[in-house]
Amino acid sequence: MDHLPIFLDIKGRKVVIDGGGTTAARRVERALDAGAVVHVFEPDPQDELLGLLSRPGVKHHARLPEKDDFKGCIIAYGASDIPERDEFLHAAAKAEGALVNVADVKPLCDFITPSIVDRSPVTIAISTGGAAPVIARILRARIESLLPSGYGRLASFLSGFRGRIETHITGGRARRRFWEQMIEGPIGDAFLEGDEDRAEALIDQSLTGEDPDQKGGIWLVGIGSGAQDLLTFRALSVMQRADVIVHDASANSDILALTRRDATRITANDAALADYAGMAASGRRVVWLVAGDPASRSDAKSWVARLTGQGVEVQVVPGVSNTGHSIQSEGNVISLTQTPKTASHAMSLSPRASL
Repeated sequence: MDHLPIFLDIKGRKVVIDGGGTTAARRVERALDAGAVVHVFEPDPQDELLGLLSRPGVKHHARLPEKDDFKGCIIAYGASDIPERDEFLHAAAKAEGALVNVADVKPLCDFITPSIVDRSPVTIAISTGGAAPVIARILRARIESLLPSGYGRLASFLSGFRGRIETHITGGRARRRFWEQMIEGPIGDAFLEGDEDRAEALIDQSLTGEDPDQKGGIWLVGIGSGAQDLLTFRALSVMQRADVIVHDASANSDILALTRRDATRITANDAALADYAGMAASGRRVVWLVAGDPASRSDAKSWVARLTGQGVEVQVVPGVSNTGHSIQSEGNVISLTQTPKTASHAMSLSPRASL
């Protein structure tokens, strides 16, 4: 590891940025997001930077920086692309004890600026140490697609229960496991699905000794055409947390490889619904892999009716249908408005499922 990963608290601290183009604008945005007081030095700022100069926390100086401008500065960014100007910034800022970063000039950098996935208060920084910035950008894009924005809100929501949890659970190991269960279990699921009241109720149950994670049920999971890369995040999460996997005899081995490794696998049998209901009633999570989209299959609707008739909780995780559809997104849920003959439904992009 060539660099030490750290996160600096710069709230209310002075940050100097010298430059007027796109690079300077990115530095201004990031420093403002972290709560800094940003001093921008540029006689002729370009349009992108101009749009930021009126924001609270920004002080624009329509000139080049001088030595005294770096007093009290914690970070100085050089973004002018003018060697003499960057070298002056480096020398003056270092004389005041500031950390310096000059864009694309590694010898003048005390630190590098990583690619960021911001799900505040959850923040992920990705860096290749300057060796291959394109790889960092690609990884960032992949993580962005895998980490719903709801996770930041979940972190803020759970932090409000820290005091109660520390009071009720005194052991460090037990407390750590409790936090893991909250995030990975039905509490996190409920919150990410927009049901904050249910999430709070589940926390209360857990703190009073009840274990909501022991509740069983049956999930009909749509696997579309059977291609791995067409599975929804929610489908994958449900599959990986199942106790029992019900699948067709011709099920794709690549899909089965994504299920929980120690789950019991059963070949689907329409006549065995009572057995599936019994497993769910005993507290097991039964996941039935259904080709296509179970929300639009008449046989799947029949299974749901028969199972719920036996007192079992059944949930349907929609799959990617082969029919045409248009996509409208809102938060972590995508509404799929299909062809006129099919109904609209919602598909959660949360990697947490209601298990």
